[in-house]
Amino acid sequence: MQKPVKEMSPVARKVNKLKRDPKQFVVDSKAYVKAQKTADFAWAKFGSFVFVLIASILVVTYYWGVASPRYVSETQFMVKQANSSESMFSGLAAIGSVTGTMRDALVLKAFIESREMAMALNDAVSLKSHYEREDFDFLSRLSAGSTVEDYVAYYQNHISVIHDELSDVLYVEVQTFDQQYSLQVAQALLAISERFINDLGSKMAQEQVKYAQEDVTRAYNELKKSQNELITFQDKFKLYNPEQQGGALVGVINELESEIIRQQTELKSLLAFMQDDAPEVKAKKIRIDSLEQQLEEEKNRLTNQDQQSLNKINVDFQEIKLNAELASDLYKTSLASLEVVRSEAYRKLKHLLIVEHPALAEEDTYPRRVYSIVTWFICLILIYLVAKLVLAIVKEHRE
Repeated sequence: MQKPVKEMSPVARKVNKLKRDPKQFVVDSKAYVKAQKTADFAWAKFGSFVFVLIASILVVTYYWGVASPRYVSETQFMVKQANSSESMFSGLAAIGSVTGTMRDALVLKAFIESREMAMALNDAVSLKSHYEREDFDFLSRLSAGSTVEDYVAYYQNHISVIHDELSDVLYVEVQTFDQQYSLQVAQALLAISERFINDLGSKMAQEQVKYAQEDVTRAYNELKKSQNELITFQDKFKLYNPEQQGGALVGVINELESEIIRQQTELKSLLAFMQDDAPEVKAKKIRIDSLEQQLEEEKNRLTNQDQQSLNKINVDFQEIKLNAELASDLYKTSLASLEVVRSEAYRKLKHLLIVEHPALAEEDTYPRRVYSIVTWFICLILIYLVAKLVLAIVKEHRE
């Protein structure tokens, strides 16, 4: 007697059919049939516009279900120079004018957006590794193993620096995928910016003060050299001041000449009633001869072509003394210049005044989902209309 064939269950039949012909299994499935009917209905209802709808659905799905939220930490600050006395322009005079504070703010803005700041933040808080984390969606994050150039470009797209021309305030916005991390990056950026702007002013001031100090040292060395030459000269000739010594010597010569004239006058008076061999006449002549001999010696001390006379010593002394006085004046001028440079250097010091400290974000700011979805939808419609127009023109030309 023939055994009855055991009837297979629906699940077993489906499994068996899937093994035999997977493609046919999918085509015959209810889900595929339903999807086919839905697609046919959508094509009949909307035509090629259905591609716009599908793309819009994908955009909505991405922004509402896939896109990773980005949190923003904001800070505001301005650059202030010590003892700044910039004049304010008004009206037409303000057009095109750039103050020192504005120039510093623009320099700092360029620095924050630069590669150097991106690398400094990476060294401080590992910003590149954060942007490459795989737990964020693949469209938003930075690709793993990216180059430095890719990282810098990504950093520049995720930071915003706005300069207010009226107040010279810089508004900085930092985007990351974590609330606490955004605050940490903003604080690090603020610290690096403060160091940069402090170095910007202090380096220039230090260079100016250094040059002024070197000038003072040089003037002091010249002064000491001139003073040593003057002392050596005085010790060599055993004269403190040849000019004063010469003046005293001229006075002595004048007294001797006056005394000789007086003695000669007295001699003439004696010769009027005495003989030449009279004792008094002889004594007077001896006196006059002694005075004339002393006068000649004193004149030789003052002026003499054959030996070092006081007038020649005085000329050399005056030259050395003049050099010493000039070196002393230069030293005084250098000291005064150093004080002026120090004062100017202090005035050129720059400081970062924080208007708003970074704060912890309570909700994500990016992506702006509604704005992005609407923008994408409008773009898709425009692309669709342009494509329809192009196809219509091509079709018309073929006909």
